[in-house]
Amino acid sequence: MSTMARRSSPPANGAKPAAKARRKRQKDPSLADLKRQVLGLAKVSGTRELKRTNVDLSHLDFRLKASWRSALEVLQQAEEAMADWDSNPSEEYKTLFAEIDQAAAAYSASIERGFKLSDQLLRAADDLEAFAGELQTEAEELKAIEQVSRRQRRVRSLN
Repeated sequence: MSTMARRSSPPANGAKPAAKARRKRQKDPSLADLKRQVLGLAKVSGTRELKRTNVDLSHLDFRLKASWRSALEVLQQAEEAMADWDSNPSEEYKTLFAEIDQAAAAYSASIERGFKLSDQLLRAADDLEAFAGELQTEAEELKAIEQVSRRQRRVRSLN
């Protein structure tokens, strides 16, 4: 047996195989980066929540880096589709959104009207309370006058 080192096949296109692998590794995001991107796009904190909120991802095994790549692609495509739809929704949704806006405006106007009526009722209640206080003092004055007049009648009837 020979003790010579084995040579591998010649590098393709003049590049060394190790250099190609290094370049590929630098392009691939790490598992942690993929996780961060996927969880950030999905606006969730863990894989259980991710699978629960995204049915398209429930079959993936998130122990594998390939699953994280697939999830990232699915979420990026969904985000692009949502942005496209959001900028140009169908007529049905435009009509629905217009109706929602009208209902919200009517509701806001109704609430504002309710606040104004409530303020008017509070002012009316304050006015009634003040009027009741005036009537109470007037009634007390009339009672005092009546008592004085009774005393005077008694004094006159005794004379």
